[in-house]
This record gives sequence, C-alpha cells and structure tokens, in this order.
Amino acid sequence: MKKSQMFILIALLLTGCAGLTQMQDTIAKFDQGAHSVSAAQMNFFHQVQTAQCNRDFYTAAFDYSAHSRVKEVPKLVAPCDPTELTNDQLKIRQNLMDAITLYADAIQTLANGSDNKNLSDNSKDLAGNIKTLASQQKFASITPGETAALNAALVTITNMVLDHTKYKHIRDAASQIQPQLAIVVAELKSENLFDAQALKSKANLLDNQFGTALAAARDNAAAVSPDKTGVASFLDLVQAHLTYQSIVITPPDVTKMNDALDALVAANQAVARTTNGGAIPEISDLISRAQQAAALYKSEK
Repeated sequence: MKKSQMFILIALLLTGCAGLTQMQDTIAKFDQGAHSVSAAQMNFFHQVQTAQCNRDFYTAAFDYSAHSRVKEVPKLVAPCDPTELTNDQLKIRQNLMDAITLYADAIQTLANGSDNKNLSDNSKDLAGNIKTLASQQKFASITPGETAALNAALVTITNMVLDHTKYKHIRDAASQIQPQLAIVVAELKSENLFDAQALKSKANLLDNQFGTALAAARDNAAAVSPDKTGVASFLDLVQAHLTYQSIVITPPDVTKMNDALDALVAANQAVARTTNGGAIPEISDLISRAQQAAALYKSEK
C-alpha cells in the first residue's frame, strides 16, 4: 500500500471514530435529558398529591373552627392518603415515565455498542412488567378513545427496550419509536393540564376560607379593642400570608413541564435524522427545558 493511501485510510478510520464518539456523547445527553424530565414530572405529580392533603386538612380545620356541630378535631399529624390522584394512579403515571427513561437507556446502550445483556435485571423486570400491563390494556387514557393507542405504544416501546439488538442503527430505533413516544407524551401532557386545573380550583377554595377567617379575626379585634383594630388585623394578614405560602401548592407554570416533554419528542426526532451525532440543537433544547422544569418542580420529600 502506498504511503498516501495509508494516510487516507487512517484519516477515514479516525473520522469514523470521531463520529462514533460524537454519537455516544449526543445520546448520553439525550438520556440525561430524559431522566431529568422524568424526575421533574414525578415531582409535579407528588405536588398534586401533597396539595390535596394540605387542602383537606385545612378544610377540616376550618369546618371544625367555624361550626360547633363538628366534634372531631383534625389530626395534626396524619399520613397523606390522596383520593384525587391516588397512589395507584400515580404508579400508572410512573410507569409511563419509566417506559420513556428505559427507552432512553436502551438507546444509550445501543450507542455504546452493547447488547441487551447490559440491561440490569431491574430494568428488564420493569420493562417486562410494563409490557404485560399494556398488553392487558391496563393503562387508561383520560382522553376518550385513546386508551388502545396508549397501550399499543407502551408495548412497542418496551419491546424495543427488551430487544434492541435487532436495530442496526440508532436512528432506525429512534424513528420507529418516535410515534409511540409522541403518544405517551401527549397523554402525560393531558394529565398535567388536568391536574394543574384541579390544583387551581383547590387553591381558590382555600382563598375563600382564609378571607372568611381574616374578616372574623378583624371583627373580633374591633369588638375587644376598637382603637387597635388596624394593628391587630395587619399582624393577622402578615401571618396569614406566610401561612398561605407554606400550605398552598400551585404549579408555577405547568406549560414549562409540557414544554420539556415536547422537547423530549423533538430531540428523539432529531436523533432519528442524524447520521453521526454531533451538535444537535434539539438535544441542547431538551437539556435546557429539563433543567427549567427541574427548578420549578423540586422534590417535596
């Protein structure tokens, strides 16, 4: 082989290695973004549950204080047992997010040139469990008529997780999963909007109770000491303001969470189009929006 030909071959090999490294880096960032979105999403759902428990306690406390017929004193320390977003419903939502993060992990495994044996036993069991539930049509959509599509999407995603060695290229796997990912994300976005509206209505209920209590406190202060009514009421308002902020949980802006989910779908679509990775704007956007969502929806635990 001529020296010039050898240099060309070496250059081509180095280019191929660089491309592979870029792809691995890109998919690692995609995986990171998917996990960040998942963490923020689950924190939001936990906030929904906590908000109901707070509202239920203060509603019971208000009724006990305002109505003499209520004899049972609200428990000051009680386990949270949400009924609007139950723990079983939360588990379903967790499974939706798990399917997404398992897919992102599988894509990264594929990018690293590994096979299904690299999946942990826990990941295999989790993917298998989600697939079984989806095959049994156990995931109900809040949008009428879309339950079958949601379950079918989860079966396809978990099949890819459990056997991704059949995909020769990352973009092929991403392309096949793209419509299924969009279906799952659309369901999560609908859930977010529904839960955010529910939180807002519960906050309005507490607004009325706080207003009634403050008015009663001011009237009582006026009866006891008319010349100091304003000062006493001012202190009541300050304390109520601090208390309200600590107990009422209203989503800062649920659209930020949905934007992060949309960015996840867009990033996967970009992966489906790329040939060697590199700088993909959609991946950077995913990371950015995931960080914004994580900052808004911090863990309450």
